[in-house]
Amino acid sequence: MLDKTKQRKRLRKLYDLHAWVGFQLAMVMFVILTTGTIATVSNEIDWLVFDQMRATDKPQGKSEHTATAWRAMYESISTQYPDGRMLTLGTIGGDYFTYRARVSFESDKDRYVHVDQWTYEVTGDISTLTVQRFFRDFHRYMFMPAVPGLPIVTFFAFVLLISLYTGLKTTKNWKIALWRVRLTKGSRVLLSDLHKMLGLWGLWFTTIIILTSFWYLFEFGLRVVDHSLEPRTPKIEQIKSVQGQVALSGEQFEAAFNQAQGAINGWTITSVHFPRTETSALRFQGVASNPLLRDRAHKVYINPATLAIVEVQAPQNLKLSSYLNEYADPLHFGYFAGLGSKLVWFLMGVALSGMSLTGVLMTWKRTKSSHITRAQLATAPLFLLSALYFVFWIQRYI
Repeated sequence: MLDKTKQRKRLRKLYDLHAWVGFQLAMVMFVILTTGTIATVSNEIDWLVFDQMRATDKPQGKSEHTATAWRAMYESISTQYPDGRMLTLGTIGGDYFTYRARVSFESDKDRYVHVDQWTYEVTGDISTLTVQRFFRDFHRYMFMPAVPGLPIVTFFAFVLLISLYTGLKTTKNWKIALWRVRLTKGSRVLLSDLHKMLGLWGLWFTTIIILTSFWYLFEFGLRVVDHSLEPRTPKIEQIKSVQGQVALSGEQFEAAFNQAQGAINGWTITSVHFPRTETSALRFQGVASNPLLRDRAHKVYINPATLAIVEVQAPQNLKLSSYLNEYADPLHFGYFAGLGSKLVWFLMGVALSGMSLTGVLMTWKRTKSSHITRAQLATAPLFLLSALYFVFWIQRYI
């Protein structure tokens, strides 16, 4: 009997901790969860907003992954924007997206230039301030610099872990809770059933979000002590005949592309990063058979003057920590299998955000609290800090 009493008291403490964390820190947690959820499909939202991002229908049997196609897109942008300096060129996502180049202009801000990968025609240019950039920076940094933004956001992974653990420990009859939604027992029971059901079905997703968030914090901590998980970027001998960048002809670009394509077996090039200094190499990035790896896992560096291969990076020659680092973004944002996986991540994000909301409503109905608590007030400065930094953040784009 005594053991049962102790167990009940322990479970009650865990339940109170679960309710306290979910209620007192709900405002910041809800913002982080909802912005991350929207960020998973933010490119698709941009596609709806910007006509320039919409590609024409894919012709039968045509591929955009050939050197000829990339050369045609490169030449099309170079011709349309002769005063611009191309920094990057690559794919955004599925076949329905145009390809995107980031182009720098001396007299203006950088612009995104879009080119149709099927017709090779430039569809227009847009600001680098997109829906995707807004929600990605809001979610990752709350518009702040990396310090203090990223540590603040990733700290809430610990809060999410506490909520996950206490929620699992205090949920009884989980096999029933997986399916039970009682519609006629009142709002408190309905909210409780929804809260438990969403939490149990989303257990795998919440675990992924927690683990990847911890990894981001680990990666950040290493950078603080001047250690990066990113492999070093090779340098080339200074090219004195240029100012910052080699202006490649279409023929040279195609030759470099073919060199890079043949350097790694079975890979597909997804982006090209042009040299920004006189000692920088031309960098090709892409994907191979493992969709869970970022395209940064595969890199081929080409000397833009001689078109010789400088260095080849593939997953098999990465250190374990660097290799694991390439899994973080695809798993956190769910873009590893195109629109299908993005929609799954979006729906699970909606469910996780819904858990935060239903948890708050449950606690409010139980306590009938109508006043902002001290703990809730203590999180208010984060929003003030975010709003302050947003002023400086938006100035980079306007």
